[in-house]
Amino acid sequence: MRAAIYVRLSRETEESTSPERQRAACEALCEARGWTVVAVEEDIDVSGFSRGLERPGLQRILQRLAEFDVIVFYKIDRLARSTVDFAEIMKLSERQGVALASATEPLDLTSSMGRAMAKVIAVFAELESDTIGMRVSNAHEHLRREGRWTGGRIPYGYRVAPNPNGAGRVLEVNPEEAKTVHMIVERVLAKDSLMKIAVDLSKSDIPSPGHSSRQSTGKRSDSKQWYTTTLKSLLTNPQLLGQVIEDGKPILRTDGLPLVNRPPILDMDTWHALQDELKRRAHPGEKRREGTSLLRGVLYCGVCDSRMYAFIGAKGQLRYRCIGRLKHRQRTGVRGKCYGPSIAGKTTEAHITSQFLATFGGLPVVRMVEHAGEDFRPQIRQAEDALSDLEKDRYERGLFKGEDGAARYATQYAKLEERLASLKEKQRNAKPAGVEAVPTGKTYAELWEEADIAGKRDLLLDAGTFVQVAPAQKAGPRLDPSRFSIFFGEDGVIRRADADGKDVEAAVREVVEREAQEQAAP
Repeated sequence: MRAAIYVRLSRETEESTSPERQRAACEALCEARGWTVVAVEEDIDVSGFSRGLERPGLQRILQRLAEFDVIVFYKIDRLARSTVDFAEIMKLSERQGVALASATEPLDLTSSMGRAMAKVIAVFAELESDTIGMRVSNAHEHLRREGRWTGGRIPYGYRVAPNPNGAGRVLEVNPEEAKTVHMIVERVLAKDSLMKIAVDLSKSDIPSPGHSSRQSTGKRSDSKQWYTTTLKSLLTNPQLLGQVIEDGKPILRTDGLPLVNRPPILDMDTWHALQDELKRRAHPGEKRREGTSLLRGVLYCGVCDSRMYAFIGAKGQLRYRCIGRLKHRQRTGVRGKCYGPSIAGKTTEAHITSQFLATFGGLPVVRMVEHAGEDFRPQIRQAEDALSDLEKDRYERGLFKGEDGAARYATQYAKLEERLASLKEKQRNAKPAGVEAVPTGKTYAELWEEADIAGKRDLLLDAGTFVQVAPAQKAGPRLDPSRFSIFFGEDGVIRRADADGKDVEAAVREVVEREAQEQAAP
């Protein structure tokens, strides 16, 4: 009989069932039965539970079943980790007239009773696999709560280091990668597009998070190319706050807050500002803005007060024009009075830019950071409920019996009282929610030079830029500056709100509040 030997091991460091021992036992069975070994396939460091039948070595055997009479394996759990997989292998082999033989288990798979016994053994093998997986998962969570690194993909911005407080390894901040993270965050908050940042990172030859130079296991790549999806995944990962992630979610402490046991790369204020900016870009209306022109939302028609939009003229030149007449006809069914004036795009953009930089170029830019505020009241309620439950446990449910029951009760009660007092003190000194003006350390001119089109447009809008374009008095190739009425700051914000049909009083209140916050900034 022609025999194929199959060897599988989840980890090569498992000495009790090493590949050599498995192969030797299978060869001994073949020699004793007089079978000729014609193929040996191995799956080393491959999980039979997670990979199922999709194992390279096993697939090579299943694809060559017509060449074998028997498949020999060390134990059933080496061949399959689930009864479903084992039943499928039995069905495929029986269809080709191929027997299955275990080198260490006395099974006769040629009879119905033997096949039934094999399935029973496979059930217990699956149960053992589930139990092992649960133990490993629990052990990993325990180590993570202690701040230990359990292996796997290294979060960007960190590196593995020996545990300074004992056995094992921990994650510490990687200075070079942390510097890259801060640079990316600064550019995002400065309104740079993710595409531009990804292109610049790829040109700089900085290894991407999945590059083989920084990942020893898992999915790796020899390309240092950065992508927008890579940046989104990095910038929305709460591991940048030092949080510990398991199965894609933060591990929570007993008080319900995320567990933080490694140095954070970003502070909470920067994190919230970053997430707000990414959410803004994810909004459908904001996505449309990314590919539009510099003065969209800035130029307004002097005839009908409608916004002016960019278009490419007959000679391939950028122009801005009013489409108020079209909108009026779509809304009412009749043509409006506005004839749709237009203006050259390139020279208009240059003129507005020069006026903006002349007014604001040397001024420092502040970033408005929204503080979520601190509220410990839910945790206070939780601690109070725990104290109440503890009292019921002793006096109503009759727990804490025995000689040491009173002492154990007193210890737990004292800990809860101490925690409750601490939370109430934190609530008294809690930082209120609000908006803070944080200096960026750069001027409008410096940010303008660094920003892309979307970022420059945001600088114009943030400064309240509003430009009204009057009809042309005479035709000509040159730009007529007298056509522009340019407003900045409060005037521009209020005029834009009025032109867009928004609540002008609300716009005024928003301007006043922002100016007060900027004046209060250190």
